[in-house]
Amino acid sequence: MTHTYPTPHTRRLGQPLPPADLHHLSPDGPHLSVHTTRGPLPVYRFTPLQMALLTGENVPSASHWPEHLKAFLYQYVPLPTLPPGPHPLPGTVHAQGRDPHGLRTWDHTTYQGWPLYLYAHDRPGQPPCGDVPHLFTPVRLDQAPLPGPHHRPHGP
Repeated sequence: MTHTYPTPHTRRLGQPLPPADLHHLSPDGPHLSVHTTRGPLPVYRFTPLQMALLTGENVPSASHWPEHLKAFLYQYVPLPTLPPGPHPLPGTVHAQGRDPHGLRTWDHTTYQGWPLYLYAHDRPGQPPCGDVPHLFTPVRLDQAPLPGPHHRPHGP
């Protein structure tokens, strides 16, 4: 069963949307999280993106992945652009556009060039559940910058 966050918006195919109470990025120990009224939510990066950029490959959006992987990929929700937090972060935060014809058309937050994702089954203030080694990993505050061009959208 796919979980959808409580929000007044709906999405075709029941795809999760970001929670409505996202405030800003903030430190949570050595990791980056999103501050919400219910507690911090961990954020993730798609780790194969680094090798794809280094080898000149393009990582397709989730809608272009094989059908058997889509259910897994759609559990990771692109983090929308958020206002700056009260304290500056040690890395660079930007926004990148997404496909205006895709399922998730909102601008996507990046940290150190890495697109950021929320995991649909994480609960604010609880340990991260979306850590999948070598696929999606929580973002550290000291995250090294993503090599390669950062001006074009990447990843699921």
